[in-house]
Amino acid sequence: MFSNLIKPKPTQNSKLSDFVLNSSSSEKKRIYSQVIERAISSQVQVVNKVSATKR
Repeated sequence: MFSNLIKPKPTQNSKLSDFVLNSSSSEKKRIYSQVIERAISSQVQVVNKVSATKR
């Protein structure tokens, strides 16, 4: 009943949300590519470690 009288507290944007909202398309593509490359590298290391222990 009184919920419409209470104003929600303003929230502060996170660095990630600021990046998504304010970065250019080319900047997003560059950063996303770096993230994907690191994730692939990490996954390859895990697969190599597991396959080395199974031998």
